[in-house]
Amino acid sequence: MRFQSKLKETKNFGDALVEVFSDLVQLEIVTWVAHEGDTTHRAGNRLKTKINLIDGDIENELGADFLQGSPYAELRGFHETQVEKGSETIANNLKTLVDIGQKVTGLLNGESEPEPEEDTASFSSDRIFSRV
Repeated sequence: MRFQSKLKETKNFGDALVEVFSDLVQLEIVTWVAHEGDTTHRAGNRLKTKINLIDGDIENELGADFLQGSPYAELRGFHETQVEKGSETIANNLKTLVDIGQKVTGLLNGESEPEPEEDTASFSSDRIFSRV
């Protein structure tokens, strides 16, 4: 839906695609503990990490519930693992999108795609789109 609105706004397929892809470089991982009555996470009851995969900017938020000696301190390791996995997944997905974009651009420019070698054609599990 976002791509369609950007396409209507810019009236240019390439520009709309670039704008949508630019949003894909931001990774946000939130680990939170819901207390009775909570419907959303908020400062204090969450671990939150934002990573800009292009600029390398990393922003961390560590809620009081997760400080050393607090009841949920052991969840920090879990959160760190999720951040690592999420970063790897997003990086692999971005590489896949770039590869697809290069192939599409080549096809649109009339370049023929080389035939894949029979021995090397395989499915790579590290390029499965997933949601973290």
